[in-house]
Amino acid sequence: MKSVLSVKMLAALALVLLVFGATDGRILSKCELKEQLEAAQIPVIRAMGNKMTVDDLIAKLVCMASASGFNTSYVKAITAKPKAPVIQQLYGVFQLSDQLACDSGMKTSLNVCNMSCSALIDDDITDDIACLKTVISSIKPKPKTTLPLTTLNTILVKECRSVVASSYFAEC
Repeated sequence: MKSVLSVKMLAALALVLLVFGATDGRILSKCELKEQLEAAQIPVIRAMGNKMTVDDLIAKLVCMASASGFNTSYVKAITAKPKAPVIQQLYGVFQLSDQLACDSGMKTSLNVCNMSCSALIDDDITDDIACLKTVISSIKPKPKTTLPLTTLNTILVKECRSVVASSYFAEC
């Protein structure tokens, strides 16, 4: 009787591990992410600069995704100081904020993508790309004013602002 119970417990544990393993994210290649973003037809808005092309925007977005290691299940907590409370969490390959893009259930969010943050950390990035498009579309150009800094930083991290598509995607 004891051995039957042990086998059942092991089987249940194996099933749990299999389920969690199947829902884990995956690591994308730079070229694969580029192709998926091209297929999504992400629009360039005037507020991002008059000379920015779609190729440049895609290069900047893929560069931004490199901060996650192209890992679709990456989550990063942002704090003001070491050992301080978490200010925000960034989810998925594009590191979308739980204050702006999605609802983590831990704090108030604008939730412009109308989704749970957990949807951004699976291996299917179609919803991540759709959310990214929504965030980009939510940036409205305003005459003689600048974009809110937090929104702009969500789209283009400092290290990626000067990326040039032709050289960044040379191996693709």
